[in-house]
Amino acid sequence: MILIFDYFETLVISRIHDFNRPLRVFWEKYYKDRCTFEEIKVYGEELFEELMTLHRQGIEFPFVKEELPRYAERFGGETVPMTTEEEADFLMAANEMFVAPGLAETLAKLQAEGIPMYVLSNSGFTAGALQTILDRLGIGHYFTKVWSSAEYGRTKPDRGFFEQAIQAALSEHPGERREDITFVGDIYETDVTGAFNAGIKAAWIDRNGERDEAHPATYIISEICELADALGIGR
Repeated sequence: MILIFDYFETLVISRIHDFNRPLRVFWEKYYKDRCTFEEIKVYGEELFEELMTLHRQGIEFPFVKEELPRYAERFGGETVPMTTEEEADFLMAANEMFVAPGLAETLAKLQAEGIPMYVLSNSGFTAGALQTILDRLGIGHYFTKVWSSAEYGRTKPDRGFFEQAIQAALSEHPGERREDITFVGDIYETDVTGAFNAGIKAAWIDRNGERDEAHPATYIISEICELADALGIGR
């Protein structure tokens, strides 16, 4: 068995999203003498709308690679360099993040069974930043590797995005087969559909009692803490 997890609202829960909190810090450090905060805020909102348009087309808009150079083009100066740690700081400042209830215990149980675990995430932030946040939250050591759409360029349910994780996991565990892989996620359109199209199983965290008709999930749970039982682990 191999498990690949979605990131946001599956492993990491985010209840408040406020891009302006880290943007103000960014502005004060780099652009205070070039524009007002209102000007950079309005431009940030324009870039967010562009991001949403691209996402509807299945295309990612990477924060460091694509968005940061736009601020330099609009307001002048060199593109702001941002380390992985700073990128993680920015993302955590924009979101109040916490580990999903019961997740740490579930991951420990799965690890004790020797089950390899990976993460595949739709995010404009790099895999390094996502890994850093997992480390800060105390669960990073459970995962062999994190992939982000920020590096791949396209978002789930893109089959190629799934495929790079599948092939990497199978190459590291040659005794396993594609049908031994389960993707765990909370969004039907990206996670269940993407797993189905990639020929792997899906464990769907269905918090809203939705119907599962088009591409049936192999497992349906209401919260991540139910995963081990659904997989028959520790019975």
